[in-house]
Amino acid sequence: MDKKATSFIQDYAVHKKHLDVRQCMVLAQKEAGKSFASQVREIYKLTRGDGKLAAEDYYYYRLYDDKNYPFAEKQRFLSEKVHQGMIEQCCDPHWWAAADDKFLAYTLLAGCGAPVPETRAIFTKTARSFGRVQRLGSDADVAGFLKSQGDYPLFAKPLAGIGSFGAYLIEGQSGDELQLYGGATLPIGDFIGQLDAEQGYLFQSVLRPHPDLRKFGAVVSTVRVITIVEADQPRILHTVWKIPTGKNYADNFWRDGNLIAAVNSRTGTVERVVKGAGPWLQTISEHPDTNAPLIGTVLPDWQKLIDLCLNCAGIFSQIRYQSWDIAMCPEGPVIVEVNTGSAFNLSQLAKGEGFLTEQFCEFLSNCGYKLKSRH
Repeated sequence: MDKKATSFIQDYAVHKKHLDVRQCMVLAQKEAGKSFASQVREIYKLTRGDGKLAAEDYYYYRLYDDKNYPFAEKQRFLSEKVHQGMIEQCCDPHWWAAADDKFLAYTLLAGCGAPVPETRAIFTKTARSFGRVQRLGSDADVAGFLKSQGDYPLFAKPLAGIGSFGAYLIEGQSGDELQLYGGATLPIGDFIGQLDAEQGYLFQSVLRPHPDLRKFGAVVSTVRVITIVEADQPRILHTVWKIPTGKNYADNFWRDGNLIAAVNSRTGTVERVVKGAGPWLQTISEHPDTNAPLIGTVLPDWQKLIDLCLNCAGIFSQIRYQSWDIAMCPEGPVIVEVNTGSAFNLSQLAKGEGFLTEQFCEFLSNCGYKLKSRH
């Protein structure tokens, strides 16, 4: 499996590694009254379907629960391992870098008038340059940049990263140490030693949450808008709100305690919120830190957010299956990133429904992706 395919399943893998199949079989028998033999037979059938579901997927999505999931619905769930084949069929690979490289994506988007985070500097030891953006070409440049900043906080992340892996929220600097979000400190030298100078690192101004969302915490949150580009126009498949909790400085679901919510794509209304996965999945009605009610919340500037996504999707029209992470800020929606494809688990867990809807099946068929269920 190549680097790109691996990166898309990391979010899922962080949770899946905690699933012990034998333990899950016992819990499924106790919870759903489903015998071991029935579970095994059903897993076998699902492995041979379009979703290519493994045993871990079966328990991760609680598909042993026959009351909530008739077998026809179970067949709509997708394993992350089919993601790579789908994006290879649906998306022109010549365009992947335009989305995956954040500097390229931000440059394209900003040039078209879309709001993106302010990039203050980029660190790389390669020959690459970044136009008007400050280039930090050495460890000493990075140290000097951090010590000279009078405008903290800063958000640092890999130039081609995904899922907030390797990201830092730097709240300030004192002497040779950085103050990180949550109270930890880190020597500047140690921080620089963790940066990938070949890939490159972005230093950005920190986005702030919209006033309507501050009752859920001080960290900005994003909406994942999963989009397909059909012959005539982009269309939205799913919208999911990623909700940070505790000391998490990013909203990615793999971070311990974070939540995901299914959001009505037309109205921006939160309809279902979950935490965790598998036998330990919980539905949540209030934010665990503030007790503010989540269900029924209407996310701010919703139509602006949707319009922004649809207007920008055409810029990357050769990436026919794409997803957007859009932050809800005081100044309005801000695009944090665009992705080639989208992990299935966010939508499938948040909605409690499989990704392989009739609309997505039709789209895949039009792209030339072969589905057993369509023959």
